[in-house]
Amino acid sequence: MAHAESHPPRTEKRSLALINARVHTMDASRPRSSGLELRAGRIASLDPTLGEAGAIDLGGATVLPGLIDSHLHLELGGQSLLRLDLSNAGSRDELERAIATRHRDLPNGSWLIGGGWNEDSFSERVAPDATWLTACGNRPAVCWRMDQHACVVNATVLRILASHHDLSRDPPGGRILRDTHGQPTGLLQEAAAWQLLQPLVPSPTRDDRRRAVLAAHEHLAGLGLTSVGAMEYASIVRDAIEPQRSAFRTRMRVTLLDRDWPLDLSYATKFRNDDLLAVIGMKAFVDGTLGSRTARMLEDYTDDAGNRGLLVELAERGVLSDWVRLVRSAGLSPSMHAIGDEAARLALDALDASDGADAPWGRIEHAQTIEATDIPRFRGRFASMQPLHKAYDARSAQARLGPSRMRGFFPFLALKQVGARLAFGSDWPIVSADPIRGIAAAVTGLDLDGRPSRPEDSVSVHDALVAYTRDAAACLGMREAGMLRVGHHADCTILDRDPYACDWVSERPRVIATIMGGEVTYAVAGSPLRGHA
Repeated sequence: MAHAESHPPRTEKRSLALINARVHTMDASRPRSSGLELRAGRIASLDPTLGEAGAIDLGGATVLPGLIDSHLHLELGGQSLLRLDLSNAGSRDELERAIATRHRDLPNGSWLIGGGWNEDSFSERVAPDATWLTACGNRPAVCWRMDQHACVVNATVLRILASHHDLSRDPPGGRILRDTHGQPTGLLQEAAAWQLLQPLVPSPTRDDRRRAVLAAHEHLAGLGLTSVGAMEYASIVRDAIEPQRSAFRTRMRVTLLDRDWPLDLSYATKFRNDDLLAVIGMKAFVDGTLGSRTARMLEDYTDDAGNRGLLVELAERGVLSDWVRLVRSAGLSPSMHAIGDEAARLALDALDASDGADAPWGRIEHAQTIEATDIPRFRGRFASMQPLHKAYDARSAQARLGPSRMRGFFPFLALKQVGARLAFGSDWPIVSADPIRGIAAAVTGLDLDGRPSRPEDSVSVHDALVAYTRDAAACLGMREAGMLRVGHHADCTILDRDPYACDWVSERPRVIATIMGGEVTYAVAGSPLRGHA
């Protein structure tokens, strides 16, 4: 496979010398320095002299390699910045009021589209149904759960769906929730949402998508991110992402979500990769999510007898190993969404079946629950995980899994100890893309309510930083990122304090500037780099 650096990078003319800094390079051969010289988009030297012309005194601030999010959905995240956000709704009443306000502001004939709700945040602790959306009247309305694996629609959308599909039957790999009379409640899970509903929802225009992409880049740079592993559809890459590559504020390594069988890999294999944008692999879904009880488990959910979750798409059809083999044969990296313990086992089986010296690396995404005997099988493999997901899911995990299975819930430290390579990310917009919040979740083991959840499987600050830099870069096939080393990309995240010296339970560092390719992409007011942005 052609690596991201196969085409010449942009050449920046600007040079920056950063002095009086606490630099953590994440390079074991040279872990510390007091500054950096950045020239033509690369790191030219460590420890520039104090007399360097134009040197910028950082006043003791901390410099890290540019932080990397190994798994997010960039275009969808950009859209989330523009749509109705329901993540702060703490009850049915709050959700209904948010729906009513947005309904009043929308033009006649348009759909209301929202997202971010989570029943674990509601005082009622139940998932919504169509009656929660009655404020929309006859306007079609769809609101996605925070995990994007379930949604609730109103009665108008149910009528539209019924005109296209038989709602008395579940599609393969999906569920239509029904009441005691057998009538759809409005809650759709997995394929029922993706394959039945989504094609009926008006798609954003190309201009809308392009605006969302640029908004996402701006947002991510403000969080200190310089590279991301983006899960995107080829059509979105072609229409909204690739035409704007010169305006990027973060590097993108794209894994394509197109997963029809048999695969058409021509777009991925012929894509023009460079240091800003590259297609590195393909993604398959093995199961659903823990919050929706659609993650595929080896045993029933403790709070839902008879339900072990769902196998979806290629796994449901029994061709997952064939898919992995085909993706690897094209020189691409296979990436598999696996949240339940049975799903993780199937993903490992599929990788084992096509492992070889020349096989491109595989990635297991999420790996939220792993059966004890499968943890050693992660040795040498990438576990692409999202620490902030743990903080969210921990609130209901005990009820879903029961005490015995909690030992396999986000086993960060256990995976690290057997030689797995942790690559951290967010899955934005499912949860915030803020890597500082992710580090806090990984090192403290606290859930969103401040309660400990398996803190014994937390990792050190250093290991969390490695997972957001060096190993995240390796997971995305980036040879010249993730460390501050001469010749590498001049990508830096600058913090107001040293993360190694923080008590992460009570304090967190703040991102004060972001540099990508030697260009300042973000700087807070008062930062010495503000005038260079």
